[in-house]
Amino acid sequence: MDRRVNIEGMYHFTQSLIGRQVNAEYLAQEITGYKNNPFIEALPPIFEEEFVGSNIARFPDHNEEQRKLGKQTRLHLIQQIADYVEPLPSHLLIEQRLSRLMRHGYKARNPLTRESVKQFHIGFQNILESGVNDEGINLVGIRSTAAGFAILGVSGQGKTTAIESSLLLYPQVIHHSTYQGQPFIRKQLVWLKLNCPHDGSLKGLCFNFLQAVDSVLETNYFRKFASKGSSVDMLLPVMAHIATLHGLGALVIDEIQNLSFMKSGGAERMLNYFTQLINTIGVPVILIGTFKAMKLLSGSFSQARRSTGQGDMIMDRLTEGEEWDYFIERLWKYQWTNSSTKLTDPLKKEMYKLSQGIVDIAVKLYMLAQWEVIMDGDDTKERVTVGLLRDVARRHMQLVQPLLQVLKRNDPSAKILVDDLYPQWDVLDQFLRNSEEKVNLQGEIRSKLLRDENIELDQARYLELVKTAIDFGATAESAEELAKRILLRNETESDLVRLRKELFQEIEFNGAAADIHNPITDNQAEQEQNKQPRKRMTRKTAPSNLDVDDLRNAATSGAAKSEEIYQNLVKLGSIPTEEDLSKLII
Repeated sequence: MDRRVNIEGMYHFTQSLIGRQVNAEYLAQEITGYKNNPFIEALPPIFEEEFVGSNIARFPDHNEEQRKLGKQTRLHLIQQIADYVEPLPSHLLIEQRLSRLMRHGYKARNPLTRESVKQFHIGFQNILESGVNDEGINLVGIRSTAAGFAILGVSGQGKTTAIESSLLLYPQVIHHSTYQGQPFIRKQLVWLKLNCPHDGSLKGLCFNFLQAVDSVLETNYFRKFASKGSSVDMLLPVMAHIATLHGLGALVIDEIQNLSFMKSGGAERMLNYFTQLINTIGVPVILIGTFKAMKLLSGSFSQARRSTGQGDMIMDRLTEGEEWDYFIERLWKYQWTNSSTKLTDPLKKEMYKLSQGIVDIAVKLYMLAQWEVIMDGDDTKERVTVGLLRDVARRHMQLVQPLLQVLKRNDPSAKILVDDLYPQWDVLDQFLRNSEEKVNLQGEIRSKLLRDENIELDQARYLELVKTAIDFGATAESAEELAKRILLRNETESDLVRLRKELFQEIEFNGAAADIHNPITDNQAEQEQNKQPRKRMTRKTAPSNLDVDDLRNAATSGAAKSEEIYQNLVKLGSIPTEEDLSKLII
């Protein structure tokens, strides 16, 4: 019993998406391949675009009379934009693919056929180990009709929102009792959405799967199978058995880019298992992630082939023009300032420039701008202006600005750097709390408050890191930015030695990716192109006889990585050791 409790504590699972449960009502099918299959006939009818658009939309409560309400109330009304979902073409495409994916996957998994029943007698471990023959038929004679697809894109573009909105159009569980006058008692699991474990382990995914199924179906699979010292090799057939028994229509794995942090070979093993589920067991799989996952998916031929069963989908930024105009015009009407601001072409262009077409950043920028003008604007005329948008982006979204500049240049190689680019909602929640406090303050006290209250820094550590960065050759401006970035992503109590080491590595990285912090503007690029080509200069090699304390010795012998250079500099005595750093007093 103690072991069970410990395991549940180690692998605590929180269901991220829960759908509704219904009793089976069977619908006549127009498509021949969908007939006489209770798993398909119990699904809702095939949705038309109008139904999808109207049912996935989430619009804030808004009317002109709300402009007359008090400031604090309007601040909370603006928060509604956080839940705003405007149906876009990508949402419709995802639902269409999900609809086809589930129904076509069920074609070969009719629970009433002899082959489906035979699987449980032969055992899923044997089926998985045997794979499929040249014709794609597994050990019991079933040829999978399942496929899968991947949804990849920049963070903040609404991938998760789009797939979750589509999943929720379908019941998650359908309870069967009788079919065509015969007893048919089954809990059909139409869809299941999991996040890839943060440690990227296959065992963690199996445990998450078992706990998710238990939370939805009120079963006891996790306690039954996770309390026996179970290995991954034992859990994988169990997972396939449960998916088949309950007619899992689609398995959705989000945050697939976490696989890139796994130990050697782990990512390939997990992707191979997804391929087995699709090819051998017939369970459709949808993988969702950032561009960081692109290399992983394209690295396995079988997975790449199956992931394009419905066509891979790249949810990139909105393009400036008709697509962006539609989105921003719909968003702009949700204003709670006391004066209405008309959306002009300069405002459209500035919103795109500052967000680069990333939906999440555009929404948050618009929220921040309204909060700012309500807090500090003219009480008689609260207006959103181009200058206000620039000021808000500069002060409250400064960490993403260098990366947005890279996006502006349309550099494909930089996509990996914009993986987790957008600020989290909890940062804005903190900003809202600070905003409410500012609204209540009047006169001189209010005017003296720091406007950037959402960033709290340990001043002593901040100054020490700035000094260290300058000592390593960073400019004063870059040193302040680097120190702020290091402190923001670490706890206040973090060890200063570790912070200094992280700062040094950050400086080395920025040296290799200097274009992020010093992006070439369009005018500069044009000037460079107009310059006369220079003669090719041969790079001079370092002198063969260097003084013992010459810093160039740190980069010899092919030492290219920052960690190697760091260790060489320590050996040369040019920088303090970690022991020396720990003795420093600030």
